[in-house]
Amino acid sequence: MKLTQHSKQDGVILIIDHEPDQRTAVAAWLCREGYQVHIESSGLSGLEYWRKEQPAVLICDLAAPGVDGLSILKAIAGAETQVIILSRAEDMDSVLAALRLGAADYLLKPIKDRTMLLHAVNRAFEEHHLIRENRLYREALEAKNRELNDSLRLLKEDQEAGRAVQLKMLPEPSKDYGNVHIEYTIIPSLYLSGDFVDYFRLGPKQIGFYLADVSGHGASSAFVTVLLKNMANRIKQRYREDFSSVKALLPADVLKRSNEELIPLGLGKHLAIFCGLIDLDEKRLVYCSAAHFPPPVLVTNGKVTALEGKGLPVGLFEDVSYENQEVSIGDTFELVMFSDGILEVMPEPSVAEKERRLMEIVGKGAHNIAQLRDHLELQKHLAVPDDIAIMTVSCRAVTHLHG
Repeated sequence: MKLTQHSKQDGVILIIDHEPDQRTAVAAWLCREGYQVHIESSGLSGLEYWRKEQPAVLICDLAAPGVDGLSILKAIAGAETQVIILSRAEDMDSVLAALRLGAADYLLKPIKDRTMLLHAVNRAFEEHHLIRENRLYREALEAKNRELNDSLRLLKEDQEAGRAVQLKMLPEPSKDYGNVHIEYTIIPSLYLSGDFVDYFRLGPKQIGFYLADVSGHGASSAFVTVLLKNMANRIKQRYREDFSSVKALLPADVLKRSNEELIPLGLGKHLAIFCGLIDLDEKRLVYCSAAHFPPPVLVTNGKVTALEGKGLPVGLFEDVSYENQEVSIGDTFELVMFSDGILEVMPEPSVAEKERRLMEIVGKGAHNIAQLRDHLELQKHLAVPDDIAIMTVSCRAVTHLHG
């Protein structure tokens, strides 16, 4: 059988043997095979050398003077050094004791078969090499895990900071403009949400609002919501500078400008959005839907209507035109909007059935966030697969707006 030889680069073999002839013969055999050998005549001096040099393999006489082989095994327990015990006594108790203490092999003296010795040494080196490689791999893995944990910690801190910023950008969760009441909730699938809502007064009897769902999840999607907020702020600023400009701030124009701003950025993100303008003086809702689904549900004059739209997503195609749609809202109305994340947590088997269920829930009087949460059983979901946004706009009677 051909032996797998190990060179001196693999490590040192320490021989501890009080018999000069035996240790000299063993050392000579091993040196001729290319191994690097160090000899000690006593267990005490051998153990001292081991502590300094940590040799790969130790060949130790069980009866080493001062400190015997079993004591040495106990002293180096858990080390990577592989120990081959030599003994003249064919004592099974000693053999078992040595093996229990971690000895790699047990050879009887005098050693006459050089092949048997080389086999034992080769096996010891292979075991040492395996243990050493496993340790280095484990240490490298632990270092990577520490780096990963540090990265995850920093990412979590960044996400939490981003979440705090995003929450500050959102409007109040509930607000009254006279008898017009607006409220919303956002349930993110991650720290940051790709769903976003905003609302603002545009005149004594006019309110603008939108619910947007940015493609994807997490920080990249949340970044687009920052752009949306900036766009909304510019709309409000334009209104403040020129009160008459509210007529030019119809939803289709807003979405067209938003599309023109997003396309050149090349973010690889697009958004579905429902944008509306309520004019209480003219008792109408002007809206534009850019691929928003499911359609918002409007309840007015006892009629329940799904506000369908055909517009393309914002930020996906150049030179897109959007079309305003208009519906009468009467003196009182309820408008409920959902992002498509709500469909992911509904039990109905098909999208059409889920859409009908939303219409039914709203039509039967669930018009505020608390009621909608209860009917949709959102409280039982500890985590959601997609961001969920719900927004309601309602009016009990037409009135002048304040706030």
